[in-house]
Amino acid sequence: MKQISGSGWRSAKPRPFVAVFCTVLIRGLLMTAFPATALADWQALAMTDKPVATADGLMLPDGDAALTITVINDAVIRVRYTDKRKLALDRSFAVLPQKPYQGKLSVDVGSNTSTVRTPALRVVVQHQPLRLEFFDRDGRSLDQDDAEQGMARSAEVFRVAKRLRDDEQVYGFGEKTGRLNKRGMGLGGYHYTMWNSDTYGYDMSIDPLYVSVPFYLVLREGRAHGIFLDNSFRSSFDVGRDSRNRLSFGAEGGELNYYFIHGPHPKDVVARYTELTGRMPMPPRWALGFHQSRWSYYPEARVRLLADTFRSKRIPADTLWLDIDYLDGFKPFAWNREYFPDPAGMIRDLRQQGFRVVTIVDAHPKKEVGYRPYDEGIAGNHFVKNPDGSVFEGPVWPANAKKNPGNSVFPDFTRAATRAWWGGLHQELLEQGVAGIWNDMNEPAVWIPPSNTMPLNVRHENDGAPTDQREIHNVYGLLHTRATFEGLQRLRPELRPFVLTRASFAGGQRYAAVWPGDNTADWSSLRQSLPMLMGMGLSGFSFVGTDIGGFAGYPSPELFTRWLQAAVFAPFMRAHTEQATPDQEPWSFGAQHEAINRRAIELRYELLPQIYKVMEEASRTGVPALRPLFLEFPTDPQTWSRDDQFLFGADLLVAPVIVEGVSQRDIYLPAGDWFDYWTGALQRGGQTIRVPVSLSSLPIYVRAGAFVFHQPVVQHTGEMAGLPLQVDIYPASDSHGEWYEDDGESLAYQRGEQSRRTFRQQRDRHATTLTISASEGRYRPAARQLDLLLVGEHAGKRVLVNGKLLAQQAPNAPASVGPHWTQTERGLLIRLADDAKAMQISIQH
Repeated sequence: MKQISGSGWRSAKPRPFVAVFCTVLIRGLLMTAFPATALADWQALAMTDKPVATADGLMLPDGDAALTITVINDAVIRVRYTDKRKLALDRSFAVLPQKPYQGKLSVDVGSNTSTVRTPALRVVVQHQPLRLEFFDRDGRSLDQDDAEQGMARSAEVFRVAKRLRDDEQVYGFGEKTGRLNKRGMGLGGYHYTMWNSDTYGYDMSIDPLYVSVPFYLVLREGRAHGIFLDNSFRSSFDVGRDSRNRLSFGAEGGELNYYFIHGPHPKDVVARYTELTGRMPMPPRWALGFHQSRWSYYPEARVRLLADTFRSKRIPADTLWLDIDYLDGFKPFAWNREYFPDPAGMIRDLRQQGFRVVTIVDAHPKKEVGYRPYDEGIAGNHFVKNPDGSVFEGPVWPANAKKNPGNSVFPDFTRAATRAWWGGLHQELLEQGVAGIWNDMNEPAVWIPPSNTMPLNVRHENDGAPTDQREIHNVYGLLHTRATFEGLQRLRPELRPFVLTRASFAGGQRYAAVWPGDNTADWSSLRQSLPMLMGMGLSGFSFVGTDIGGFAGYPSPELFTRWLQAAVFAPFMRAHTEQATPDQEPWSFGAQHEAINRRAIELRYELLPQIYKVMEEASRTGVPALRPLFLEFPTDPQTWSRDDQFLFGADLLVAPVIVEGVSQRDIYLPAGDWFDYWTGALQRGGQTIRVPVSLSSLPIYVRAGAFVFHQPVVQHTGEMAGLPLQVDIYPASDSHGEWYEDDGESLAYQRGEQSRRTFRQQRDRHATTLTISASEGRYRPAARQLDLLLVGEHAGKRVLVNGKLLAQQAPNAPASVGPHWTQTERGLLIRLADDAKAMQISIQH
């Protein structure tokens, strides 16, 4: 969120690049690469005794340690190397509890090699030295340890080196800068460190950032597999940078513990990875609307003016955010009553205008006797300790308070009791009407140079397995959001929690949406946002979005507008900026930009039914809403490195304008037919097209056969009930689309209070037949009409619904209230009452 320098903050000036580079260099010095000569005492893993077949795989002894190959399911294999005495001590911050394997498994132990087989995979283990190779059931070699380096250890440090073929593409790693395809330009490769870091005003060269996800996906000839390193210590990945044909990874402590995840489709890999680590919970519908934030909106009069301006200008928005200045001395859970004398009254009035309020809650209560979180935390033994047992304290925002500044203490979220206590502290905020919680500064950011985080020797209880910050640092933000999420669940058990976080780790998608921190207000940052969000989606984090306009600095009017247009399809759509910048609302850049910005946000609200449906799919399957093209078209080489356009769901291809001052845009359309969303014009796929663009342009193409669900413009999601459900049906000989809805706020959908329907079209030269299934599930929306638009259909002569003739209305006649059909410029429109029952519609030519 902000950056500290010495004892004072600064908001407008990013740190000099040299200073940032040096900090990153120091942080990653040990793990910058894994050449054989990096440490003098690397020892290759070897087998010292006969392998032993187990109920779920194979164990290969190596002195007091052992390498175990464990089958999780037919397509997922776990590889673990640890002290034999620790085999039973199996804990993970990221991986959910797994059921014992019940499938068909065979293990063959030989003199030089052993083999583990499932119906989908074959793992061949070379004994001396230990080397692994993974094959699919057709005998294709998918993943192989590097013949020279393989698996090795040195004291507490380990490394694994994998073969990397020239035709293998590599993706993932979560929140990382650089291109989508981590092979880089000319197979130059990237090196990444996993170490959550507060990186104000970062650019495309900076690593690491705020979130660590040690997972990557490999694509070769359209087939994919993934590797997830389940280790929370500082780790590092080298993707062909040290050696073009080697991908290496390792960590500074903990176990060698990774999962091989087979596809073969890349969507299968992502789905199986998120089955291991968990999936995004279904968000409340209001959280998918437009959010307005800045550091900071205060006092109350300014917040009320902000709300009034949105409504008077008819610019849709659902949520207003309060940054740290709403707090008394920057202390979590303590309102500044000078700025906000009646928080509950203000929030109640804003709610009547259709706004929710989200407040920031950082994990750094002030050390202050008489301040409830501190007193209760001391009494409950809830704070992180120094090695001598004293409570660790350090400077964060309360150290910069205007009155009575002081150090902070830090909850030990590795304790279940502490997580429960912290979650309970949100009760008063919820009683005042706060709708969601923003967790920031949880890398953890602590202003102690040079690392700007906790010392590595501070102690964490870790629920009976004491450890230090080296192991907990990367999961501190995850555990913070877990405490918040579970607290909101307990306090409001019928409502879906909404939590936003800056820092997290693999598996953190179970608890919070993520925004990638303090980006910059420049065009390169806008361009970087696309591959970053796609990489996060591939790594399990579906509910993501960057600060629209950039946090650090101030965007030009054109940059803000282009960023807002691109963010129409970001799952999390929030404008946010730092303290010293001018106003940065949709109307802040002049009348022309205000009109264009309004239209962009209106498009978001028109498409909310489609966005909600795709987010439900992401919640259920783990496949992200915002997708790189290769995720749907993995056999097309033109998609493998393309990261300036994306898909939302499977059917909407979005190519935002991300270059300043251009009048045309090149767009690649994969194979198949595509339709211009705005005009309905047909474009053949398998080619790059060049289209003219103006300031108001947001190029969108729809896949042939798609069903796109939308609605009339609303000012907030509370106005959606009873509105027509509009379905645009794009031509195909035979296709179907899935529709989903629920009440948008509660957890009742988990108990069957939802609605699922299948829409199908079949076409020949004589007729088009639409089949709509009856609603599955107990949820029923408010009474509404159903508008079906067959895009490009102009040959219809009559329409029958369930065998009965439907009345026709002349194209220019006043709109009829009752069921009818009519021809429009875009196609044939059918208007019916939506009764959630099955129906068959025939359009005869």
